[in-house]
Amino acid sequence: MPLLVRLRPNGPYLLFTLAAVVAVVFGVTRAGLLGVAIAAGGAVLLVVFGGPIIVSTVCRVPVVAVDESGIRLPLMGVRLSWDEVASVRRSAALRGKTSTPVLLIVPTRPEIVVDRVRPWLIRESRGKLARYGTPIVLSDQSLDHSLDDIAAAVRRWLPATA
Repeated sequence: MPLLVRLRPNGPYLLFTLAAVVAVVFGVTRAGLLGVAIAAGGAVLLVVFGGPIIVSTVCRVPVVAVDESGIRLPLMGVRLSWDEVASVRRSAALRGKTSTPVLLIVPTRPEIVVDRVRPWLIRESRGKLARYGTPIVLSDQSLDHSLDDIAAAVRRWLPATA
């Protein structure tokens, strides 16, 4: 049975989206160059924060899909067959003085995966590759399944040699 993981927006995510909407409305009601700049900035934030919510929750596009053919990350633009997956493991991401649990999906050739991601995610993927050794780092803060659920699904399909 495939595992489909969708985005579940958390409080901060929704707060940024709301701030973007407020900026767009405020900018549109203002005349002149300042209003246009505020509206444009709000629109960019709305696309960045609201776009994934719309695509994942309304259009039902999963963030992660694990099935017999491999792992798909449609919003990231990555598809890995099982022979391209080396391992899956838990780690922690440091955010200031606290750490957040993350799941690392390690491809056999991580540098190739960086070339497959959507163009606007390449820089972030390179940073994750340098920090974690893989460009695929999942945090459960906004997902509708836990990292343990995702890891179990990957391990279920991952060949025993990995």
